[in-house]
Amino acid sequence: MTKGLVHVRIDDRLIHGQVAVYWCNAVNATRIMVANDEMYQNEVQKAALRLVVPAGLKSSLLDVEKAAQNLVSGKYEGQRVILVVRRPADVLRMMDRGVTITQVNIGNLPAREGTRNIKKSINMTIQEMEECRELNRRGVKLTGKQVPDNVDDDLIELINKQ
Repeated sequence: MTKGLVHVRIDDRLIHGQVAVYWCNAVNATRIMVANDEMYQNEVQKAALRLVVPAGLKSSLLDVEKAAQNLVSGKYEGQRVILVVRRPADVLRMMDRGVTITQVNIGNLPAREGTRNIKKSINMTIQEMEECRELNRRGVKLTGKQVPDNVDDDLIELINKQ
């Protein structure tokens, strides 16, 4: 993983209790980074996300391009960054910009039009399943679990059963 990066999570909700409490504590995070272009353009959503960042943690709410630049430049070296994105495509874009990612946890993708249920709380479109397969081809281990003490499901196995 790129220096400073300790955990990568795909979660449609971005920052919420599971991320802010369970995951940050489990990986001893010092910073939560959200990388998503739509969130970055929405001032109300950014303000709401800042409110749920636990006291004592730093936060970065960035578009995918800037988040990748900051990570690749070593800006967070010496920190413990948990990266949260909304979709598998965000992870692919960050990797295309030089961020090294070896493992991704998918925690929540809601049911939407055109999605299939992969497991509890994880629903994907055909496109998202293909993006996950591409991450797998690039050597990224994909797991599916809500909180750190859940079973570490191999998400590619579940996707390939669809």
